[in-house]
Amino acid sequence: MNHPPELYTAYLRTTYWVEARPAPIALRVGERSRALDRVLAQHRVRRWAFVTAWNPQSQPVASWRNVARDAQLRHGLARAGHRWLPALGEGDDPDWTPEPSVLVLGMSAPDAARLGRRFGQNAVVIGKLGGRATLLWCGPAA
Repeated sequence: MNHPPELYTAYLRTTYWVEARPAPIALRVGERSRALDRVLAQHRVRRWAFVTAWNPQSQPVASWRNVARDAQLRHGLARAGHRWLPALGEGDDPDWTPEPSVLVLGMSAPDAARLGRRFGQNAVVIGKLGGRATLLWCGPAA
């Protein structure tokens, strides 16, 4: 699957913040986080997925639409019994508004890709205990 290099670069130049205690956790694609490993162990899960509902296909939409999409994502996860932590995707580019997101605990890669597609996302970030954060493309052929 071909993706514009600037889109791939934008994902790599994003910090994926997870609201955790005692301090927020900063994730970057390709890196491992011992702090997140501790959170996963606390919750007795081995994998995770970082997902947003904001700005489908990386196209800015009205704030009220993004807020409604985010509420739909969180409500759907809760209804399906998924545990998640509040999160925020913050690009290095100051012109791109940070995107409220979630870190879903225990979510498999195929489920994360399906969830990303459901909300029109190009990609999600996934990982597992002891591993590095990985970019997972969500297109139809993913």
